[in-house]
Amino acid sequence: MNENWDWTSYHFLSQAVIFLDVDDSKQLVEAAYAAYCKHPATDTFTLQFMAFITINYLNCCYHQYANKNYTESTFKFLQELPVDPAIGLEKLIGKFYQAVFSGDEQKARSLKSIIQDWVMRQ
Repeated sequence: MNENWDWTSYHFLSQAVIFLDVDDSKQLVEAAYAAYCKHPATDTFTLQFMAFITINYLNCCYHQYANKNYTESTFKFLQELPVDPAIGLEKLIGKFYQAVFSGDEQKARSLKSIIQDWVMRQ
């Protein structure tokens, strides 16, 4: 948890976060966001791994019934990532989780439908 994060560190966290308790994962995820913000990278691998961290963390929060306070910084971080086709699906999934955590069932259903259509076309 030092400041020497690189895309390998982000990749490892993106995979490991789903196995952690939500409290532990929140701590690591916040450290990764802070490290990225200090040294933002726009290469495809780093962007993808950062997006994977956000989505896997949100999934962790959802399945561990975390409250909305656990997700707010992740929604903000994901929104601030650069617009890039390599992370378009993750941004949509993030919007889906945002609707779920805010209780907007209609928006969540709409986004789910869009995501399913997108995935089926791939």
